[in-house]
Amino acid sequence: MRHPVSLFTACSPWLPLDELAPLVAAAGIAGLDLACKPHRFDPSRAPGFWDNNAAVLDLDRIEILAHDVARILGDWRLKCPVLAGYASSTDLPAARRLAAAARIIGAPSVRVWIDRPERGRIPEQIAAQRLAWRELANIAEGEGVRFVLETHDGTLATGPSGAMRLLDNLDPQRVGVIYDIANTVREGSEPLDTAVGLLGPYLAHVHVKDVWHRTGGTGWNGTSTGFAPLGQGTLRWPTIIGILDAAGYHGWLSIENFTGLDLGPSRIAQDASWLRDMMEAAGGQTPR
Repeated sequence: MRHPVSLFTACSPWLPLDELAPLVAAAGIAGLDLACKPHRFDPSRAPGFWDNNAAVLDLDRIEILAHDVARILGDWRLKCPVLAGYASSTDLPAARRLAAAARIIGAPSVRVWIDRPERGRIPEQIAAQRLAWRELANIAEGEGVRFVLETHDGTLATGPSGAMRLLDNLDPQRVGVIYDIANTVREGSEPLDTAVGLLGPYLAHVHVKDVWHRTGGTGWNGTSTGFAPLGQGTLRWPTIIGILDAAGYHGWLSIENFTGLDLGPSRIAQDASWLRDMMEAAGGQTPR
């Protein structure tokens, strides 16, 4: 089946939103996941994914920016499936600001960030996260949005089991999970069928990127991983998409390619074409 495709602006640092949007629309991409954190872009410096990203929204000015963002998306008939904040899930004032901005922009979901584990404090951190997510579910109900976390290496939610430890028994209409499969390959991997089953109605969004994964690393398990250009890593995306389809996931696939910075904006159309090919290939497979 065909899924709507979005592009995460954190991996598209070359152009501001008003210049990025027409390129995204021309590539046949239907939406933009909008990264949002305290940020200032300096056009005199080279763009980067994590620093000096022209497309990232400044959280400190999000109330001012939200109306312009909504106008730009509307001009190019683009949706925003996720307002992807980098604020901590325990920062409830920031969560409220993001939720209010999401309503203006028309984003149904707001991502907030999960803390990194601290040695000796993990049970305490998990308890604090569970309390924060109960509060976030209440805020979500009042604001008419859904708060989501992302499975991410180096956090308390490296995979679906870790994510559900924080969200279990909360309303899946108000909280959910961005399933970043490449991140879980790096840390938190679970069999895909099992992972999708664990998430169930909490599966809100899927990130699409690729990784290399090999032995010989210096970590505790003797392996090393890194991001690969789409289609050049170890992940079999037609099989992944087929499993998602079989489980009844009909939502967004969001391109998040943190490679090819030197290719510039031309990479956007290449990645979109590749993902369309992967969806077509998935239609001819039996998931296994």
